[in-house]
Amino acid sequence: AVPEHEGDDEAALIAWQDVLDQLMAGRPDDLVCPYCKARPMTVEEIEFQTRISCGRCGKFIQGRFSP
Repeated sequence: AVPEHEGDDEAALIAWQDVLDQLMAGRPDDLVCPYCKARPMTVEEIEFQTRISCGRCGKFIQGRFSP
């Protein structure tokens, strides 16, 4: 595996911030992919983690998100 360059994670987090803000505000139906602008996004609970993914471009974020 090739390690990601430092800063890539931060850039990704910035890109996903609006999605996470919407989710935390209780509006999972309003989620728009930060990369391809598709909607709706898929929100799944997997083993105590939340996975938010785009059905069009395949980008996703997964983790434990709390308000």
